[in-house]
Amino acid sequence: MTEEMNRWLDRRALDNRGTLLGVVVDIYADVVSRRPEWLAISTGFFGTRVAVVPVRAASLLGDDVVIAHDRETITSAPMVDVLVAVDPRQQQLLLDHYACPTTAKADLLSLKEVQK
Repeated sequence: MTEEMNRWLDRRALDNRGTLLGVVVDIYADVVSRRPEWLAISTGFFGTRVAVVPVRAASLLGDDVVIAHDRETITSAPMVDVLVAVDPRQQQLLLDHYACPTTAKADLLSLKEVQK
């Protein structure tokens, strides 16, 4: 699964209306299962902001990753520190924001970091 998800890196990310959000810059996976849970999308001018969206809300369409939320929902998501990991508290904020029916898991690590 992680190898397949690596192909999503550096692809354009679009919202559910086809509006360009930015570029997928990282993928965060469960530490134990290595199952991808979140995508980090560089948004804003010069990639100054990173929006985090649930993998389950994303799909490939041609060369693009389409997120099943509108731009406003994605850009208003809570800011999280995504340098290396997303902790359970940050995950819960995101889960609540995107109305995901699950609870936060253990820390999630960047697939880029896991593969180093």
